[in-house]
Amino acid sequence: MNKQSLYLFGGALLATTSLSSTGSQAAIIVKGENYVGAVAPTSFTAYPLAAEVFSATAATANALTISGTNSANAIILDFLATLTGGFQVQINVTNAAFTGTPTVATFAQDTSGTLTASSVTGCSVQSLPDKLLITSCTAQGSGLASRADALAISGLTYISGAALATAGTSIKLDGNIKDSAGSITFEMITSVNVITSRSAGEVAIQTPSTVTIDNNATPVFSKFTNGTATATVGSIHFSSTASVGRDLVTTFSAAAEISGNAEVKVAHGALTDLAGLLSITVAGNPKSPGTFVSGTVSFQITPASLNGAAINVTFDGTAGINATTGSPAVTVTPTTVGTIVRAISAFSGNLAALSRGGLSVELNSLFNTAAGEKYRSILRISNASPIDGVATLTVKNDVTGASIGSFTTTVTAGATRQISSTDIETAITTALAAGAPYKVIVSGSFNGYVQHLLWNSVTGLFTDLSGFRNGALTVDP
Repeated sequence: MNKQSLYLFGGALLATTSLSSTGSQAAIIVKGENYVGAVAPTSFTAYPLAAEVFSATAATANALTISGTNSANAIILDFLATLTGGFQVQINVTNAAFTGTPTVATFAQDTSGTLTASSVTGCSVQSLPDKLLITSCTAQGSGLASRADALAISGLTYISGAALATAGTSIKLDGNIKDSAGSITFEMITSVNVITSRSAGEVAIQTPSTVTIDNNATPVFSKFTNGTATATVGSIHFSSTASVGRDLVTTFSAAAEISGNAEVKVAHGALTDLAGLLSITVAGNPKSPGTFVSGTVSFQITPASLNGAAINVTFDGTAGINATTGSPAVTVTPTTVGTIVRAISAFSGNLAALSRGGLSVELNSLFNTAAGEKYRSILRISNASPIDGVATLTVKNDVTGASIGSFTTTVTAGATRQISSTDIETAITTALAAGAPYKVIVSGSFNGYVQHLLWNSVTGLFTDLSGFRNGALTVDP
């Protein structure tokens, strides 16, 4: 860096206005002493300290010392202007406290930015919990070998860093540069993050945008659009970042800190579809319906298998797969060894729900003709697709939801097929209770809609009950 002005202390003032330049900003630009004798970078990157080295207990976390060897915990303070006389520096700390006694050295910086040792003498360091005071520094003149352009502070050690247990929190340094008497401020030291904690384990649940059950499968909705009866509803990602331990040197590996299996707990609506579900699998480890508890199941997964572990559901392919609603989720709880203070936190995320492609509509309260009443239900199934399709009608008890039976019918492309309650009851061999209403789920391997009409055989009038239903239409009439 090419210095733009000189500060002369204890001698003739070359520029008196420079002595009160409190708006000037000195900068902490590099870490480590390895830049001495070379061109210094113009930016500072904070140490990525692993948040896992801290405890949730403040007393335990505050007792940890953050330190390292020369290159791991030194900073170089670059002055905006050249100092050619006596000066002092104050450095303040946030989110930690100083401990121990660091050492300082002064350097000149030529026009190319290269740092070389200078002959500035007398610097004394006093370490207080909230600040470092560097006093009695005396530059000898404006020559390259005798002036001060930069100050290296080695052996910085921190304590009381409980705030760093929260990933994203930083130890910050700022301060000022004054004359020897401390009465005039020459430069302010720009605030900089020197250490920033972050979770060494980057974790996430990746969810497919949609998992669609194929309406063209045989039987209809028995497979997914991938052509199989297996679908991936999510995957686990657990990887380590290049963070360091509290010595600021050793790379901290979160994955290596997992000593035992991680518990993976899955909750999904598919786990309640016991009639057709064969298994749910995490990282190739299957669990059958007999192990499910209220729509949830737990796995023990080894660390080696955790990252990239796919969560799959597999059905038998012989019956329609039900769509799922709600918020399917997975929670991963790693097990950690005792070499770190804070356990790696559990993490969770959503999984993909299952949705049916094509036509899937539930129509409620169809009138039972066996009751001999004057009302009759009529269903009009419209095929809005350019090809013929097959509609499956599944009949269930309207109160209990128990399955009564099912049958299929062909619906010509662009046409509408009319099915009466008499047709339904003729196709279903299981006797319907006299007068008991039932519901019909219409699933089609085509896009379209279903209209539910109620016919009064006495008056000859029709009532449209299409709004009294569940499910979503791919084409709204």
